[in-house]
Amino acid sequence: MNYSSKFFTRNWALLFAICLVFFSASLFSQEEEEVEELLPFDAVIQSEMGGKRMKFYGNTRFNFNQAYFSNWISGGESALTLLYGLDYNFNYSDRNGLVWDTNLLLSIGTTYVSGSKFLKKADDRFEINSLVGKQINQYWNYSGFLNFKTQLLPGFRFFNQDGSELREKVSQFLSPAIIQGGLGFYYKKNDSFWLNMSPVSGRVIVVSKKYTRELENDAKYFGVDFDKRSKFFFGALISGFFKKEIMQNIIWESKYSMYVNYLEKTQNIDFDWYTNLRFKVNSKISGNFILHLLYDDDLIGRLQVRELLGLGINVDL
Repeated sequence: MNYSSKFFTRNWALLFAICLVFFSASLFSQEEEEVEELLPFDAVIQSEMGGKRMKFYGNTRFNFNQAYFSNWISGGESALTLLYGLDYNFNYSDRNGLVWDTNLLLSIGTTYVSGSKFLKKADDRFEINSLVGKQINQYWNYSGFLNFKTQLLPGFRFFNQDGSELREKVSQFLSPAIIQGGLGFYYKKNDSFWLNMSPVSGRVIVVSKKYTRELENDAKYFGVDFDKRSKFFFGALISGFFKKEIMQNIIWESKYSMYVNYLEKTQNIDFDWYTNLRFKVNSKISGNFILHLLYDDDLIGRLQVRELLGLGINVDL
């Protein structure tokens, strides 16, 4: 067992400690709430919508990183990275206590490196989260959720053979695709903090059979067995979101999820933590620092790390 596997196994306490940190941090949030948000769910103001509230909002960004070298004696390779991201939300609630929150996340990017014959992927993420709740009180809800995530472009393994740069396709759209759903409890203080706890949660990894047909020696493709299209899991999921202006013109956004499988390897905790620091220059220009940590024992069994830093155009929708 490698170091990352040892670190993320047998640590059930981590599941609750991280949630406690984010829950405590939300109590210090100084984000202003709208007047409507301060009202209890059974006292939604009368309006032409009959007591219903709907909100559409989000953020889109275009970032780039660039390096150029010419006759540079100490060496270096010119490179250009282009990134596009969309984070869009739909929120609905009414006087009967129905809550429906949906989020669409799209992030895609490519990198050109001087001397390489292929463009290489810098980011590729497509995810939809939808949660329906029935309010217990102002903040707590019974909940049911559905999560879908995949990639949009083919993924390749790059290698050199006989002095030539070659590539082999190892993944594609809907291979893999991960679908999760479950029942539990949903806590939402405002648009800047929410937490969903689902002790009853199903998870399916779906892949193309053309990849599993080529497996050898009991190998698995993203956790799926030889000549199979999918694998089912049953467990518990905790997910959440936190947003705060930590200092003037610097906004911290963090999305996280943790999954425990009841059926096998129950000592493992799979997690996905995505954090984004937005440095605002003016209303249109901003910088982003993105850190994405992912551990899934069924996909790769090692800690995956992705870090991006760039300057670009940022537009609130």
